[in-house]
Amino acid sequence: MSFQSGRVSFCRFAVSGDAPASISQELLDQLSANAYTDSSIGAPGEIESGWITGDHLYDTQFTFDKNAFGNLLLFAMRVDRNRIPAEVRYAYQRAHEQAVAAGNPSGFLSRAQKKEVRDLVDRQVHDELATGKHRRSKQVDLVWDLANGQLYCAASGNKIHEALSAGFRGTFDLDLEMLTAGALAGAVLQGKGQLRDYEDLHPSPFTPPPSDRHRDQDEAAQSPQDASIPNVPWAHTSTDAKDFLGNEWLIWLWWLSEMGDATVEAQVAGQKRSLSFTLVQALDMECAWGYRGKQGLREAAPTRMSEAAEGLKNGKWPRKTGLILADGESQWELSLQADRLLVSAALLPEITDTASPRDLVEQRLLRSRELAQSLDGLYETFLRQRTSSAWDGTRQNIRDWIGKRRRK
Repeated sequence: MSFQSGRVSFCRFAVSGDAPASISQELLDQLSANAYTDSSIGAPGEIESGWITGDHLYDTQFTFDKNAFGNLLLFAMRVDRNRIPAEVRYAYQRAHEQAVAAGNPSGFLSRAQKKEVRDLVDRQVHDELATGKHRRSKQVDLVWDLANGQLYCAASGNKIHEALSAGFRGTFDLDLEMLTAGALAGAVLQGKGQLRDYEDLHPSPFTPPPSDRHRDQDEAAQSPQDASIPNVPWAHTSTDAKDFLGNEWLIWLWWLSEMGDATVEAQVAGQKRSLSFTLVQALDMECAWGYRGKQGLREAAPTRMSEAAEGLKNGKWPRKTGLILADGESQWELSLQADRLLVSAALLPEITDTASPRDLVEQRLLRSRELAQSLDGLYETFLRQRTSSAWDGTRQNIRDWIGKRRRK
């Protein structure tokens, strides 16, 4: 989804290296020098990418008016996938096989003829790819927040992120690290001199292990920790093993909201804000012990459902939820996958007083950044609690709450 209209979706990356502090003509020239261009010789690679302005797929004329909004650089990456569908390749092969076999008395192909058919198909596929017949193009909108060293990306997926990281390094000589819950916690706590606290964090046992769960040798080797501590399997396959903190954050928010305290004091972009929140519309849960599977709940207030209570009792943790977040002046509605800090379908606060289309885009970019900063402020408040001496008491309170919810 675009940053310029409609609902907004994004993940974020930390930008590391000698990054510029402001947008300059040199920066725009670097984008122009690495803009998307079609392959001119032979068949293109399976994945091709390059920069575009974000206005449309074919616009590579970067200007301050189109791309610079204070210290926010709005642009996009065009990603082309050049691959013939398997069904089409098979159809070409069968057609050639049938044509060649028709000339044989036996009706079967010889070994030499099979190779001939493969060569014919390869040439046909090569020629069609060279014409762009099977090209599928995608625009991935980006916002570079130079002041805060972050890049917002309106698409997720490993292929997209690999192309983005390679393009960013090749163009700006800068590296990208995806800001997941674990990565952000590491950056925040390291900045406060609490790196040891970060390293010592492990998943919280909000519930006992499932009574019928048995750890096999492979699992024990991968997670040689106390058997009373959840192994949180999705964190082991993520980019940061501490991403489970995002799931604990959602449990903490859930608990606060049902304790009648759905407002949190947080530091947002250096200012103290009161953030109120409500978990709404959707709740996706997964067993933190890797044993009892997943569940998805769809109701106006999914956390109030008996299935949600049962899921918590059985060791399922929330991974994704609908969220309404407000700071007293603005309100956002969104879907949040907390372990990866993925924001989806965010409805931005209404913008009514704008002088021009460009001003409207700038206001949308600022509100998107305000959303991310508010989420970070809410998360950092949790991290302060999570790394404090009071956490053992809070964790026990959450355990008691889970047990009481189960008995309702």
